[in-house]
Amino acid sequence: AVREIRGKTKKKWFQKGLKTLKSKALHAGDALAETFMPKENKVESAAGQAQTSSLPQEEEFWHPGGKVGNQVKVNVHRKIYKEFTDLRITQEIGAHKGAVWSMKFSEDGMYLASAGQDEIIRIWEVKEDETSNPDTTKETSDKDKKRAFFKEKPYRIYGGHKADILDLCWSKTQFLLSSSMDKTVRLWHISMNECLRVFSHTDFVTSIQFHPIDDKYFLSGSLDEKVRLWSIPEQTVVDWVNIHEMVTAVCFSPDGKKAVIGSYKGKCRFYSVEGNQFEYITQMDVKNTRGKNSRGKKITGLQYMPGVDRFLLVTSNDSRIRMYDGFTLCCKYKGHRNANSQIASGFSPGGGFVACGSEDGGVCIWSTINTFIPSVNPFYTGYRSDKNASFESFLAHNDIVTSAVFAPLQNDPATTKKIAGSLGIAPPTKAAEALVKPSLKRLGLGKSRADQEREEAQRAGETAMRAAAAVGQRIVTSGFSGEIRIFENVGLPIWL
Repeated sequence: AVREIRGKTKKKWFQKGLKTLKSKALHAGDALAETFMPKENKVESAAGQAQTSSLPQEEEFWHPGGKVGNQVKVNVHRKIYKEFTDLRITQEIGAHKGAVWSMKFSEDGMYLASAGQDEIIRIWEVKEDETSNPDTTKETSDKDKKRAFFKEKPYRIYGGHKADILDLCWSKTQFLLSSSMDKTVRLWHISMNECLRVFSHTDFVTSIQFHPIDDKYFLSGSLDEKVRLWSIPEQTVVDWVNIHEMVTAVCFSPDGKKAVIGSYKGKCRFYSVEGNQFEYITQMDVKNTRGKNSRGKKITGLQYMPGVDRFLLVTSNDSRIRMYDGFTLCCKYKGHRNANSQIASGFSPGGGFVACGSEDGGVCIWSTINTFIPSVNPFYTGYRSDKNASFESFLAHNDIVTSAVFAPLQNDPATTKKIAGSLGIAPPTKAAEALVKPSLKRLGLGKSRADQEREEAQRAGETAMRAAAAVGQRIVTSGFSGEIRIFENVGLPIWL
């Protein structure tokens, strides 16, 4: 007993001593760093601390649960310029009870449909003053930064599903489809309160999409491993195909001639649907060639780039987003976390950005214009046109961000160009130029292919800066708590 007491005493003493040593080491390291700090840096550091302490509480960065209107901290990863320089949270809505599984804007951008765990669909109307074209060349006031995007009360509330609603889809004529774990798809219209049609399935319906040309037809994917092409007026299945794997995502090509089907095992199958009949074209395995993700993971989202029928964006549960040009992988986006959730990425209006929610509560934004990963030392890393780990991110929720979608731009795109042209954008800093264009002559090298690619990447970056495409972009997010948050960027891009 005496030995046990002595042992416990020694253990406590050792733990206490270890904590003391750690604290002393930390203080010693701070003191040592301060000793060797240049005088100019000491003065700047002291001035910065004084300025930070004098900042009012209203100007602190927003955090989940914070004040609407505050600036949101945006982190930059492996980029030499920042596009979302002044991101503000403009509105917060307690939309649902429980997780929000799907959010979709109508084709005209006037309405947002949201649904999820509470089995209710809510339609949110965009405020009328947001659809006008204000003179955004004027300086943005605090009132503008806090302006609400949606009306506070829902425009429509639809009930009828008996289980979680998994997906939503709008037609160009303001019809809305909803799919659910109650094994049904329901049809609604924005002008009516009641359900118009019910389409029964044999298992959970995970994904749906209207035909982009003829919205009398729609596509549905189910866990019963079947994809069905439905006729709405006849309320019957025109054709169907069994892919022998659980279907987790479906979409049409922009011209409506092809259907893309994503499966639980990470396969994308392409079918021709001309004449309303499924004809197999080919299959792609969405996976890495080696490593832990060499086995295919669930496809969670499919979307074609707006206005371009070649580029397909595929989201999967290996925390990767892949862009395909036809059937060829052209770029892979990474930085978010999506290992188990049904999170889908999406394009901004015009396709300049890709945004995706993350399981760590963040939202990641990649630029599709410039896929350059800067490197100081060209021998080790450098230009990789097929991989994009350069992105910006911000914290949106304290839980999983189940959906992050760009709002359709309400302002004329020419207005954004006028902003950039009138206010002007600073030229690249010396540090940015050194990152993008290292002096290879100094390293004893000639102008290699990598050097030319870096120059191309620099020109692409300068083009992105001049375009100022992030100005006026709104991102709408949802999470497990049922809240919907709207973020708006009101700042011009800057070189870092």
